[in-house]
Amino acid sequence: MSEHPLDPVFHPRAIALVGVPERLDGRGADFFLALLDQGFHERKPVYIVHPRASEIRGIKAYPTLLDCPDPVDHVISLIPRHLVSTLVDQCVEKGVRSLHFFTAGFSESGEEGMAAAERELAARARAGGVRVLGPNCMGLYVPGERISFSLGFPTDAGNVMMISQSGANAGGVVSGLAPRGLRFSKVVSFGNGSDIDAAELFEYAGSDVETELVLAYIEGVPDGRRFLEAVRRCARVKPTIILKGGFTDAGARAASSHTGSLAGSAAIFEAMCRQTGALRVDSLDELFDMAVAVTTRARQIRGRRAVLTGGGGGFSVLSADAIARAGLEMPDLPAETQERLREWVPVAGNSVHNPIDAGFVGDRHGVADEVTAVAAEAPGYDFVIASRGDFRMSPPRPGDEPADADERADRETRRRERALESARTLAAIQERSGRPVIAVRREYAPEPAGEFHVEAQRLGVGSFFSVPDAAHAVDTLLRWRERREGLPEIL
Repeated sequence: MSEHPLDPVFHPRAIALVGVPERLDGRGADFFLALLDQGFHERKPVYIVHPRASEIRGIKAYPTLLDCPDPVDHVISLIPRHLVSTLVDQCVEKGVRSLHFFTAGFSESGEEGMAAAERELAARARAGGVRVLGPNCMGLYVPGERISFSLGFPTDAGNVMMISQSGANAGGVVSGLAPRGLRFSKVVSFGNGSDIDAAELFEYAGSDVETELVLAYIEGVPDGRRFLEAVRRCARVKPTIILKGGFTDAGARAASSHTGSLAGSAAIFEAMCRQTGALRVDSLDELFDMAVAVTTRARQIRGRRAVLTGGGGGFSVLSADAIARAGLEMPDLPAETQERLREWVPVAGNSVHNPIDAGFVGDRHGVADEVTAVAAEAPGYDFVIASRGDFRMSPPRPGDEPADADERADRETRRRERALESARTLAAIQERSGRPVIAVRREYAPEPAGEFHVEAQRLGVGSFFSVPDAAHAVDTLLRWRERREGLPEIL
C-alpha cells in the first residue's frame, strides 16, 4: 500500500453489510452475493446486520453494527434514507474507517432539504473519523482484496484504476474491458461525492503502487481548481483518460438528476485536460480502445506511416479510406518488399501494394501471417495493422450429416486454438520486427472473441474490432503525445 489516507478504504480488515434482505432478493442482496462470489469471506470476516435473522447464506447476522466483533473497517449501507443517521452514529462509535452509502435519496433528488441532510451526515461521519463513499453509488471493486459490487467480475487483479461518478458506467467499464484482457487494481463508484470525491481519488490513483493506468467517468466538478491540480499530479506520472458526461442540455439535466452534478462547459473541460496532460474521450467505446492502446505495444508508435495487411476487395478500400481520414499515411511498399510478397500472394485478384489485399488466397490465415511478417520488416513504416477474420470453422455443406455433440465440441476447440495461435503469431512478428502490430479482429457473427483479445493483450498486441477504431486510436495516441510535450514520458 501507499501512504495515502484512502488506503484503508481499499484494504479493509472486515466488512459489514447493513440491510441485506433475508430472502436475498433485490439489488441490495447483490453486494453480499458479490463478496461471496469473490471469496472475500474466505480470507477476512463478513458481517451481516439484520434485526431478525440469525444467519443468511451461512454467514452469522447481528442485530446492530455495534454487536459485530471488532474490527469492522468498511460498512455498506443498504438501508432506507430515514435510518442512516443512526448508522452514522454507530459507525463513529464502532471505529469504522469507511462507510459506503448505496442508500440514495439525497442531493441527487434536487431538493435542498435532502442536499442539506447529505452534507450534515457526511460532516458528522468525517468528524468522527469515518470516510464516506456516496451516497447513491455502487462503491468498490478491488479484486486483489476480493471486494466487488457485482456478480461475475474477474477475481484476478490488474493495473487499471477506474474512478466513476456513475455505478452503471463503473460496471460497464469492467464488463467492457475484461473480455479484452484488461484487469483492475481498483474500481470506485463515488456517486454524489459528499466526502470522498473525484479530486481525492485522482490524488490517490497517482500514488497507488498497484495502478499504472487511470480511467475516469465524471459528471460534475464542484471545485474546479482542486480537481485540476489533482488531475495534473496524476497525469504527470500515469496515463489518465477521462470521459466527461453532461455536456449537452439533455445530458446536463440527466447528470443533475443522477448525481446532483452541474455539468459545466465542454471547452473548459477540454482546456483542463490539455493543461494537465490527461486525455478526454467522447464515449465508452473510445475509452475502451484507448485503454487497450496504452497498455500494449501500440503505445510505442511514434509516426503515422501504416501498412495494412489482410482483407480483400472492398474491405481494403474502406479500410484505406478510414486510415486516411484518421490522418494516417499509407505509402506504397518498396519494390523489394513487393517482390517478397509475391512468394505468397498471386497476382490474380490480389495486391501487394499498400494495403496488401490477399483476400482470395487459400489457407488465408496461414498466408496472412506470412504476409504480415514480411510487411512488418518493410523499411520506412511506423506500425502494421493486421486484419483477421473471425476464426469460424467452415460451415457444413448441403447434404452433410448434422454434427453431433462431440464434433461440435471439437470444432469449438479448434476454433479457439486458431484464435489463440493467431494472437501468438502476431506477438511473435511484433517481437521479431521490433515494430508495433495492431490487430483487427473482424466479427460477422455473434461469436465470442474473448480468446483472441485476451491473449493479444497478455502478449502486448493492441487488438481492436475494426480498422476505423484502430486508426482512430493510433491518431489519438499520437496527438496526445504531442500535447504532452514538456511533461514526463509516459506514452
